[in-house]
Amino acid sequence: MSGEKSKSSGEYGEKIANELLKLIGWENALSGKDIPCVRKDHLGASGSSRNNHGVDYIIKYSCPLVSKTESNILVSVKHRKNYPSTQKSKISDFKEFLKDIAEATECYPSHELFKDNIIGTKTKNVCNVIMWFSALQDELCGGVVDDISDFRNSDAVNYGTVYLLDNKKATFLYSSIQYARKMDNKFFYFYPDTGLNMDTVYRTHQGNVLPVQYINSPIQLFKIITDAGESLIITVEDEFNIDYFERLLQFARLLTVGWATKIFMVFPNYNDYSNSESVKKSLSRLADRNFAQKIIVESLDYSDFRNLGGI
Repeated sequence: MSGEKSKSSGEYGEKIANELLKLIGWENALSGKDIPCVRKDHLGASGSSRNNHGVDYIIKYSCPLVSKTESNILVSVKHRKNYPSTQKSKISDFKEFLKDIAEATECYPSHELFKDNIIGTKTKNVCNVIMWFSALQDELCGGVVDDISDFRNSDAVNYGTVYLLDNKKATFLYSSIQYARKMDNKFFYFYPDTGLNMDTVYRTHQGNVLPVQYINSPIQLFKIITDAGESLIITVEDEFNIDYFERLLQFARLLTVGWATKIFMVFPNYNDYSNSESVKKSLSRLADRNFAQKIIVESLDYSDFRNLGGI
């Protein structure tokens, strides 16, 4: 029975992940792929040499943040009844997840998908995403990132870049997407200048693919294009305070030079009654009145991303 429960939980997690990947433009995700193991030091659960590594998804796309670079992403999905109750247990589980995905990544260059090049790219970048979800109702915004942020790599696991998406990060990302969809169902993800994406031929400032670098970011950027003009949406994971808001104003100014007609700054706890006066005072001090008039501050309603798993 416990095996059936575990399988059911895993399958539900994959349904959530599959729908979430579609929302961030990773529709071409290849599921249930085995990567041939080419390392003798990669051992299975029994301690014997293994033949392959299983990953939940492999994604490839041309990176909009680094010119002529192909992004290869290996995704591992972990869906559990709840998160471990102690920091030690969280770190222990994470180390296990990390070892599995890191070893798969070491062998990934032997896979045919890695050898298949996207046209127009010259270099490859491989990274990992661990989606670690809890089904517990009270843990909609629960997370593990803070508890494992200073873990020690005592097992000397050879891991590269790993992005961890827990309930807290997934809730923010999903709620941000829902906000953008309500504004315009044909929204785009916005790609700022990075200094590494200055190719004059292939450069684009918006698209349907969320770069993996932003999957667990505390700020999400969207662009809306309508007949009335172009707008930038900045959703923010952290709570509203006037100092943070004023720092974001400068950030928004740099992002929108020459194009935005409206700039929406969206916080999870913004309250118009409590916060609007401090916002007005802050905007009134800006010398650039045209820019100040573009700013709209709103509240971000949180939605349960776990409903993507269906019934």
